[in-house]
Amino acid sequence: MRLVDDLDGSKAVETITFQVDSKEYEIDLNEEHAARLRDALAPYVAAGRRAGVSRTPRRQSAAPKRSRQDLAEVRAWLAEHGYPVKERGRIPDAWVADYDTKSPNPPQQGEPTAVEAQQPSRAPAVEAPVFQAVS
Repeated sequence: MRLVDDLDGSKAVETITFQVDSKEYEIDLNEEHAARLRDALAPYVAAGRRAGVSRTPRRQSAAPKRSRQDLAEVRAWLAEHGYPVKERGRIPDAWVADYDTKSPNPPQQGEPTAVEAQQPSRAPAVEAPVFQAVS
């Protein structure tokens, strides 16, 4: 593959990639034009700071944030349909999905909630030993 200088059509020796205003550009340049570009950018590069540029777009969160009023409505619906929802704290995603689809499927009595199922099981409590003073 032969590179052609994008400024004057002469033989280019390299492709330079740069970014301005969140837009990425590539330009094929000969040695002289590449040096002039680097010289022109040198004061800005020296004064600037390096930013971690990601080539992939940032992921949006899976679920949009809900307002307090929306959450109050979700909690009311869940409670009305037999979910053991609390007044405060995180609502399991599965329950919110049930609310969104309006298809109640509350956990059965004795069945762990979605939050409980995700937590590691704890060892049974051990009674503390009783010590008696001996005289």
